[in-house]
Amino acid sequence: MSQLSDYISQMLTTEYEMQECLKKTEQSVIEIYKNRKNEKKLVKICSTNRNDHIYRTLRGRIHPNTATVYDVSSEEDGVIVLEKFIEGELLTDKLKNGPLEEARAVSYVLDLCCALSFLHGLNVIHRDIKPSNVIINEEDRAVLIDYSSSRELSYTSDGDTIKLGTPGYAAPEQYGVYQSVPATDIYALGVLFNVLLLGMNPIIKTPKGKLGKIIKRCTSSQISQRYQNIGELEKELKRYKKFHR
Repeated sequence: MSQLSDYISQMLTTEYEMQECLKKTEQSVIEIYKNRKNEKKLVKICSTNRNDHIYRTLRGRIHPNTATVYDVSSEEDGVIVLEKFIEGELLTDKLKNGPLEEARAVSYVLDLCCALSFLHGLNVIHRDIKPSNVIINEEDRAVLIDYSSSRELSYTSDGDTIKLGTPGYAAPEQYGVYQSVPATDIYALGVLFNVLLLGMNPIIKTPKGKLGKIIKRCTSSQISQRYQNIGELEKELKRYKKFHR
C-alpha cells in the first residue's frame, strides 16, 4: 500500500462513512462516502483497469459537465480514485418512461458536447458514452461520468491497445484496426441522441428532418464522414435550437 492510498484509507475511515456500494465486480468497486461533519459525498473507485494517466490528466480540473477527479493512487493491483459525487438521476432512469421531448434531448446533448470539448481539449477520448454514464444533476444539466474506458489520443498507433466500449454505442473502430479519435465519441453521442429522441438505436430508425440528418452524420460507419470535432456538432445543434424554440 502506498503512502497516498494509506492516507486515503485513513481519511475515509476517520472523516467519512460508507453510504452505498454502487458496483462490485472483479474489475472494479465503486462506493459512495459521506463526510461525517458537512455531509458532503464523494465517490471511491478501485479499478484493475490501469487508466492512471487519464485520471491524473483530469485530477483537479473542474468542468460543470464532467465528474471532477480529486485524487489518484496507483497500486500494484490497480488504481484508487476519489471523485466528486454528483447529486442527480442517471439518464437511464429518466428514459424509463420513454423518449424525451425534443428540446430537453437537444439540451442534454449540447451539455455533453461541452463535456467532450473539455475532454478532447486534454487529448482524452471517453469511449463509453451511454445513458448509464450520464447523470442529470439538480440543475437539469447532463454530466458525463466514468473514465474507466477512456484513453489518450495518439497519432502514432494504428489501433486501440484494449478494445473497450458498449455494444450498440461503441463506434466500429473500437473493435477494428483503427484507433479511437474524437469522432469515436461523436458516434456514441449520436447513438445516445437517437435513443433520447426515439428510444432506439439509429440502425433501426432515425428522426425525420434535420435532427435525423445530424444523427446519421454522427453515426456514419466511416470516420471521415462524421463531424470531425465536437465543435462542428455543437455549432450545428445550436443553430437548430435557435430556429426551433
